[in-house]
Amino acid sequence: MNPSVRVRPAVRGVLVSAGAALLLTTLASCSDDKETLESWSEKGGQKHMTAIGKDVTTLIQVSDPIGSDPTVASQCSQVLDDVKAATAYGELPDDIAQTHWKEALDRLDTAASRCVRNAKAGKAGTSLTEVMDVQSSFHGFAQRIEDLRSQS
Repeated sequence: MNPSVRVRPAVRGVLVSAGAALLLTTLASCSDDKETLESWSEKGGQKHMTAIGKDVTTLIQVSDPIGSDPTVASQCSQVLDDVKAATAYGELPDDIAQTHWKEALDRLDTAASRCVRNAKAGKAGTSLTEVMDVQSSFHGFAQRIEDLRSQS
């Protein structure tokens, strides 16, 4: 096994987790919509953001083509459950943040659905390229929240 292949997903996972933590702390102090965004976060948005940040990390980890893990299908099914719950939760009060959030959730849903199918067929759960697209969308969302915070 090539150790460098195993390290890349772990490093990316740490970056996603760190970004999610930053996002959670910055959301509570956002711009003119501070009360509304803060309320969105406190009433459940933060819980969903944390879950989605972890889910991105999960998909990075199951993108490893080396070996097969019998738990991949259930991990990806959990991602789908988290996406469904986050989608059902109310929209963000900022249109731009909501657009990025929806894009991230849509891409995550697509990647996790493919992951379940692939895992059941004995293949790697996801492709790293596909997961990087998900991570990019999530980063766009986090960047918008940071932009709102810096405007205050």
